[in-house]
Formats: sequence, structure tokens, C-alpha cells
Amino acid sequence: MKTTLIAILLPLLVATVPICAQQPVSVPANTADYEELPELKASEILRPEILQGPNHKVREEVSTYSGANRFTIESTFGVFEAEGNEMLVRRVNEINAIAKLKETSRTDAYKNALVAAAKSPLAAAKSIITDPVNTVTNVPKGLMKFMGRAGERVKGIGKKREPAPDEGSRAQNIIGFTTAKRKVALSLGVDPYSSNDVLQRELDGITWATFAGGLTFKVATMPIGGGAGAALAITGLSNTFESALQDKSPADLKIMNRKLLLEMGTSSADTDALLKNTAFSPSEETAFVLNLKSMEGVTGRGAFVAVAAKNSSAEADAIFCIETAELMAMLHQKGNPLARITVVNDFPVCVAKDGTTVVALQWDSAAWTARADNFAKSLQAQGKERSQYLVALSGMISPRLRQELESRGLRVQDRLSPGPLK
Repeated sequence: MKTTLIAILLPLLVATVPICAQQPVSVPANTADYEELPELKASEILRPEILQGPNHKVREEVSTYSGANRFTIESTFGVFEAEGNEMLVRRVNEINAIAKLKETSRTDAYKNALVAAAKSPLAAAKSIITDPVNTVTNVPKGLMKFMGRAGERVKGIGKKREPAPDEGSRAQNIIGFTTAKRKVALSLGVDPYSSNDVLQRELDGITWATFAGGLTFKVATMPIGGGAGAALAITGLSNTFESALQDKSPADLKIMNRKLLLEMGTSSADTDALLKNTAFSPSEETAFVLNLKSMEGVTGRGAFVAVAAKNSSAEADAIFCIETAELMAMLHQKGNPLARITVVNDFPVCVAKDGTTVVALQWDSAAWTARADNFAKSLQAQGKERSQYLVALSGMISPRLRQELESRGLRVQDRLSPGPLK
């Protein structure tokens, strides 16, 4: 089974915030009476439009694993898995986008565009344009090992030597195709660098018809989940995010992100490590950086970058980092201004300006387990000099866990980023 970043980091919470550590204080005697990880029902936790739509239905059984709800989505186009609330919203949007693309591919306008494309001077280069240096294919489960470098390879054509005239033209055509594809994807409210290979194939087909065949592609409605900028909606950066995706190639996004990371105090080594980490697609890398950027004045953001770069090896890890940074930014902007981010045993912890220790977690369904007990004890052990603590979770917390944490003096906020939840 795939190990994700949150699975690596949560056990490390037993040593969270060792500053001013004192002897542990006593805890209630019944702490060994832990809860089982919940087995949830999709019909009980999901908004109706997420649970079922004209093109999909989420299976009723929802298991929880390492803090993430795990969903299975049955659709007209196959069965999809979604690890976590955020990924579920993405996949439902993508299924609706696939339906729209397939609907368009059945029209006379699309068929006529294919005929025109076949007569276009670009026809000879179709195999290159529709699969430009691996920019549109992804391995299963969202592992994006080569996506981050694709745009750099396109942009770098001809830089090592003077290209022949037809080679230079080809490079421009490839860049034109990928620009057109980004616009099609964003008009549908989906990520142009999604790991969903079914979506990518459909995007390629429609983009080829628009790019080489002159098809006009328009979408009347937006997706139900907030679109490609959903992960940045709370911090108010969704317009900036989507504009960057539309206007910039992957290489240009990397240049922008490098500049922003260095400006916020990230070391050159950690900046390079994140930008080379293939667990982050160009869009996910940009979302993470923009969420961090929105925390103006907060020191130590580079420490979070270092942790993300070192420990992320899958798309679920990238989403954990993005969503956790989003929670931090939301707290910083709405009532709990942060002073700094510090890293303890590879886990990012915030300290607010009023001295409160803030632990923000992208956690879909949290229960009272041995891990949560150790976490509470470790915070409790920090002593009176830092007695205010806030645990901020994106998803749901069980009544038992809330009771146990609050009985230990830990303030709890949950459902800060409920996503598909009711």
C-alpha cells in the first residue's frame, strides 16, 4: 500500500513543539479506550450533487486511511478512485468535463474540424503535438514523475543549437497546442495537468480539433466543486492561480515559483528540491507556492517547503501540503495572524502572534486513536509557558476526539475546508 506524507508525519507528532518542555501532566485514565477508524457512508457525509450526478455515483462504503477518506466513483467512463475529500471534488469535476468533451466529439462541428485538421500543414506533426514530450500522459494513482519537466523540454527546443527552419516551427506549434489545451481545460474548470488519463485523452482530442481544425469550444456552466482554483478559494487567490495556469507554460510557472520561493526566504537548495519533485504537478506546485505566498510576513515558510520537498513522493502528499498551507493561510488572514512556521521532526507547526501554538492539518476524518492520544500528550507536555493551543482540521472530528482534546485544554476547530462534505 502506498505510503503518503501524512502517514509519515502523523506519528512524528508525538514530539511536537519541544520548546519550553516540562514534565507531562496527568491525563484521564480512560485514554486507552480508543475509537476504531470510522467506516463512513457516502450518502451520510457528502453533498447530494457530489454523491451522485448524471455521469457518476460515489459508492456507499468510504474507508479512512491515514487521515484521508477513500472514495470509489462509478461513472459512465469507468471506475475512479479518489484519495481524500479534495481529490473527490476534482474527480467529479473531471467526470463532468469528460462528458462535455465526449458530447462535443459527437457533433458535426467536431467532425468537420477533424477533416480540416487532416488537411492542415500541422497534420504531419499530429503525433508530436498531441503527445508533446510526455506532457499529457500520467501513470496510475496520480504519480507524476515526469510532468514537471515536460514544459522545460518543450521550451528548450533549439537552445543548444540553431534549429533547422522546420524544427523551429514545430517547437512553436507544440507550444501553441499546449496553450490551447490549457485554455480548454480551464474553461471546463479542471486541471490541465490532472493525473486522470481518461480526461487527458479527451482533452487531447478536442484541443487538436480546436488547434488544427478551427473548432470553437465553449462551456456554458462551471463545475460543481469550484474548478481548478478550488484549493485557493479561501485565501482569495483563485483568480491569480487560474490566470497563471492559463498564461504560463510549465517552465514559466517554474520560473515564477522559484522567484516567489526565494523571496519568502526559502534556501536555493530547498527551492530546487521542491521544483524538481515530481510528486507536484505544475499546477500543484503553483498552488502550494501561492498559498505560502499569501501568508505575508510569516517567517519560516521555507521550512515547510523543505519538508514538502523531502517527504513528498505521491500526488496525495502534494495535496496534503497544499491543503495544510491553505489552512494556515486561512487562519492567518481570518483571526489568528501567524508569526512563524517552525518544523519539529519534519512536521510544520505554526506559532501565532499571540503565542498560540497552531497545528493545522488536512485531515478528512479524525477519531480518538492512540496516535491522537500521543499527539495530545505531547502538546500537553509543553508546560505553562505556552499553554494556548489550537488544532485546526480541514474535515470532520469525532465527538469523542473533540471531548478528549478539549479536556486537555486544546482548542479545536474542524470543517475549516469541508469540500464535498454536507
